[in-house]
Amino acid sequence: MPTTPSTSNRRLNAFLIVLFCAALAAHFHYATMNWSFQFMAGHEFRQTQTALISYYIDKENNFSLDYSVPILGKPWVLPLEFPLYEWGVVALSRATHLPQFQAARAISLACFYLTLPALYLLLGHLGLGRPRRLLALAVTLVCPVYIFYARAVLIDPMALMFSAWFLLAFVRTMQRRQWRWLLLCALCGAAAGVIKSLVWFVWVVPAAAFGAWCLWRDVRSAQGWPKLARTAAWGLGTMVVPVAAALAWTTYADLVKEAHPSAYIFTSHNLACGNYGTFSLATHFSGEVWRTLFARWQESILPAWALGLIVLPGIVFLPKVRWHIGAAAALFIVAQQLIPLAYAYQDYYFYACAAFATAAIAFTLHGLLDSRLPRWLSAPLVLVPLAALFGNYRTGALRPASSGSCYYHDQAVQSPGGSGLTESLKSFTHPKGIIIVAGSDWCPIIPYYAQRKALMIRSGLENDTAYLERALRDLDGEEIAALVLCGDQRSNLDLVRFLAARIAIDPKITYSHPSGDVYINRIYRDTVLHRLSIHNGYHQITTTAPPPAPATEPAGPTPIPPQTARTFFDMVSPAPSHMRATFGFDVLDFEGARALNTHPDSNLWVPVPSTARRIRWEFGILPGAYTGDNGRTNGVEFLVDAETPDGGHRTIFRRVLTPDTVQTDRGVQGSEVPFLPQPGEVLVFRTRNNGNAAFDWAVWRSIEVQ
Repeated sequence: MPTTPSTSNRRLNAFLIVLFCAALAAHFHYATMNWSFQFMAGHEFRQTQTALISYYIDKENNFSLDYSVPILGKPWVLPLEFPLYEWGVVALSRATHLPQFQAARAISLACFYLTLPALYLLLGHLGLGRPRRLLALAVTLVCPVYIFYARAVLIDPMALMFSAWFLLAFVRTMQRRQWRWLLLCALCGAAAGVIKSLVWFVWVVPAAAFGAWCLWRDVRSAQGWPKLARTAAWGLGTMVVPVAAALAWTTYADLVKEAHPSAYIFTSHNLACGNYGTFSLATHFSGEVWRTLFARWQESILPAWALGLIVLPGIVFLPKVRWHIGAAAALFIVAQQLIPLAYAYQDYYFYACAAFATAAIAFTLHGLLDSRLPRWLSAPLVLVPLAALFGNYRTGALRPASSGSCYYHDQAVQSPGGSGLTESLKSFTHPKGIIIVAGSDWCPIIPYYAQRKALMIRSGLENDTAYLERALRDLDGEEIAALVLCGDQRSNLDLVRFLAARIAIDPKITYSHPSGDVYINRIYRDTVLHRLSIHNGYHQITTTAPPPAPATEPAGPTPIPPQTARTFFDMVSPAPSHMRATFGFDVLDFEGARALNTHPDSNLWVPVPSTARRIRWEFGILPGAYTGDNGRTNGVEFLVDAETPDGGHRTIFRRVLTPDTVQTDRGVQGSEVPFLPQPGEVLVFRTRNNGNAAFDWAVWRSIEVQ
């Protein structure tokens, strides 16, 4: 029985539906690959910036526009982007108890999938029937940049979603002149404009083109100025709220950035005139820039030759869709020329405009299906561009061998994120301690994974004395926990000497990682070296510094800087003034709380308030000291002495714990001791061994002198 046209169309429609479902399933499979691994493949620099904003919004419970981005020193407030995406991440994480990076991925992926209905409806306005629209969406789903970055911890997926719905609402507003569509257009445009105006601008271009066409249609209809004015009013009315919102946010953010000692380079003016190349004719016509752009095409979509091999024949040989293909391709090119340098050197920017390239491919395939080629030939040919796109993501087969790994290989990495460097900083420094980093520009990767606020010394400012002096003054009162030198700054000994003369950083390298050298605060450098000598469980961390020898009785106690007393010794109140410890002080977890590891002999001097009347002390011995098979403690003596400047001394409290033999000596021990201070007295909290110091793993969980 011969095949009728209706039967052929039904088969084609079924084929397109199956193709879309297969593309959707493949996209979801690969976009969620290694979902539980925190490593953020693809411009980790940019993703960790967004993740860092979410982390501190949550940590500080600060849902205002003055949120913290603690990477460039004080002031910590630094509005790099409108935080709607980050607010959503924190809210979802709190509601579902998902780790923040997974909550961020879920929101990004949801935004991508919510973009598809807007594209589907827009394609209908361009004359594509429903099954044919699914073909266009299938092309988008297998586009490498939309697989790789659809789940990225970036604001771009949310900005694209609002931008696509803005364009759809704009078209419907201009066609139907209904207030509900104008309202939707205004809201979506405002959201896209404040989240990321650089994405929204890409979609304003086709909106402006359609608005101009509507005006031209009215001019040709010769129905007079009133109709022309109404069309202009509806078109401009959709833009009032988005433009006002984008300008208001940009103005506010620029004012804050301008006042910052090193963030002024991120103002909209400086970015447009420098980083983006928007107003540079030389940049727009630079051969090097275009070669770099073509390299980004190759990564994010297809190599330029492959894209041209698909699209150009469509423009030449498929007259029914020629203008559609050309317009979509033109929008793809124009978007890159708005900010050429950003597109040239950051492939994730193509997330904003790759939909136009996939639309050009889709219209080519649409024309191919309607061409004179027999259906048995044209339908299989449709699969070739889709296979090329997916193959470029999966294997990079269309790329030269020298171009590096493809997106799939990067996404297949199973890594918790960070490195031995960031894990060691997180372990060895106090959560409230500040790290100084030079040689990584303002890249947030180290501060984010280390979960530490940072002064990232921007490239070019490492030897700017005036800038460094001001940055350190701004940090006055904070504990500088570590200095990290990366890249070419690892040999910048002048910077080390400059900082060591002004803050409590030891001028000798404490330990190293392939990515950087770490100089630790002098107060607990010996503790860090001691821990590394006992068990170095940090990947690729090495040290040439010898472990500290057990201290002999020094002439006097070591002063504790006030900022260190407030942070490292935050379980002691009032803050201690001096310390002395044979093996140094360390911090660990003891039954759910931070505690000082005070292996004998340890001494901590605590000033006494004149109103003090009691001492509250929580202490104990770690379980491993009395449950191990290789040896056990014979007990630890815990003492509190009161000393006066003239040498006076009296013992306020003394207790020996022997948990190996006495059950009640195990776990947290609490004592409240009445105390009436004498003039000039200082309290000294001590641990001493009970015959020998083997396995004397003593801890102090809290000290309060009230």
